[in-house]
Amino acid sequence: MDAIKRFGAELIECYPSPSGRIEAMQKVCKETGKVYISSCDDPDIIAGQGTIGLELLEQVPDVDAILVAMSGGGLASGIGVAIKALRPSCRVYLVTPLGKMMEQCLRSGEREWPNPPQFLDTIAEGIKLQQAGHNAFKILQEVAEKEVFEISDEEMIEAMKFSFHRMKQVIEAAAGAAVAALFTDKMASLPADIKKVGVIVCGGNVDITNLPWYDSFSKGY
Repeated sequence: MDAIKRFGAELIECYPSPSGRIEAMQKVCKETGKVYISSCDDPDIIAGQGTIGLELLEQVPDVDAILVAMSGGGLASGIGVAIKALRPSCRVYLVTPLGKMMEQCLRSGEREWPNPPQFLDTIAEGIKLQQAGHNAFKILQEVAEKEVFEISDEEMIEAMKFSFHRMKQVIEAAAGAAVAALFTDKMASLPADIKKVGVIVCGGNVDITNLPWYDSFSKGY
């Protein structure tokens, strides 16, 4: 929060829940006349996030599948639209924390999440929202595969370590989820024609002084 303030932004604190966010946002809009722009469900934001898919195809035009971690689904739906428009054969696989229920909802075509909206119990703060946005969910029903990779905290941590040791990158847990999906049995069981897989590694929500495996390193991991 201190970093946000140092960049000059006005930070308004609220109750730490999806409903708390919405209530605080509505109060600010009512009092100031400001307009709320959803980070995961606004059509223009979704379109802008789709440029990541365009950049990926510029670098790897023959990619067979992509793995993208999701929270509200704006990033995943934007990337999915771009990928499917230019390379329809490419499969878009979603990656979530445990308890997201995304595969269940995609297969049924219904928003089966409990209300009110809630946060998942996960170290991946960037993808802890359980429900997908309404616009994002409609898009993902069209562009994403029904198979969803659900990743545990332990798997995210191992993927973060892998990225640190092998790629010399410090990534947040949400990005670690996408990397972790590569090493799952589900990945190994995907169709044999999937040869080139793109992994969307994004987000900078990581505290270098408080990495989730710090205790294991201090004990001589």
